[in-house]
Amino acid sequence: MADEGSDKTVLEGAGVYFLSVVEASQDCIRVISPEGAVEYMNAQGKSLFEIEDFDGRNRQRYWPDMWPTESRDAVEQALRAAQAGHAVAFRAFCPTAKGSPRWWDTTVSPILENGRVTRVLATSRDVTGERLAESHRQLLVNELNHRVKNTLATVQSIAKQSLRNAGVGSDVRDALEGRLMAIAATHNVLTDHNWSAASLRQIVDGSVAPYSANPAQLTITGQDLQVSPKPAVVMALAFHELAINALKYGALSAANGHVDIRWSIQPGDELYIEWAERGGPAVRPPEKRGFGSRIVEMALPNELGGAVEVDYRAEGLRCSIRSPLAALDKVDAFMPLG
Repeated sequence: MADEGSDKTVLEGAGVYFLSVVEASQDCIRVISPEGAVEYMNAQGKSLFEIEDFDGRNRQRYWPDMWPTESRDAVEQALRAAQAGHAVAFRAFCPTAKGSPRWWDTTVSPILENGRVTRVLATSRDVTGERLAESHRQLLVNELNHRVKNTLATVQSIAKQSLRNAGVGSDVRDALEGRLMAIAATHNVLTDHNWSAASLRQIVDGSVAPYSANPAQLTITGQDLQVSPKPAVVMALAFHELAINALKYGALSAANGHVDIRWSIQPGDELYIEWAERGGPAVRPPEKRGFGSRIVEMALPNELGGAVEVDYRAEGLRCSIRSPLAALDKVDAFMPLG
């Protein structure tokens, strides 16, 4: 057969063992000339791409021309890299010869002889199922995020109305609403990152900035870090409680008050965060511990596996947080709230 004879010519010198390995592969394997023309495709490749007449329609065809317009640039770049002696990989869409939609992970490598590129080897694996599963997963995540966001808004509305009708004081209502808002703000940040992590700077900004009448009252400095979902929510609540306390009794209650929030990575991969207030009214230790104190002094160190110290200095409250850096990247199973 002409097809088999041409294949043997292309692979001449490669050996029977190489040919048997190529033909046994479950991936599509092509041998491409230095100019980019397809000289050979293994039997599995013809099956995967539903090609019934490779020798008559596809042999010696310019390889990038066998891909659709939206994928051609990636194929061209990979071919040029291999022609220059570099191995590269890409993922792109290409339907079969019969029009069936397919996505492919393709590795393109140079075949060298005496340091010169004599041919190019392109190996494509069908990842359509993986791609469809990822798209479906993303669709479900987006729908879940939308529902959780609506649920949080509904809970805020119900809580606000129920507490008002029950005659609960505005301080309690505002405190609950603020905590729900802190959770919602962190949820939005996590949603933007597909619930993989949240930016520490965004957590701090979202939890503190709403309670400052003047942006100049805040100084936030530190290398931005990624925080996994569970510690992100607890940290958001803790910073929210510190901000509320500063607004009621501390630096944010005075026009000239200021809050410095700084963090750094200490030796031993330890995260150190400091909250320092100045310029507000004289500070006195609280007579009793409320919800906010429990969040900051108990829930936060428990979640981070570290330590929290709160110092009620007369000139301004200080709060220091120490945590292993690894605690920000916990792999605990965690689902969006709701």
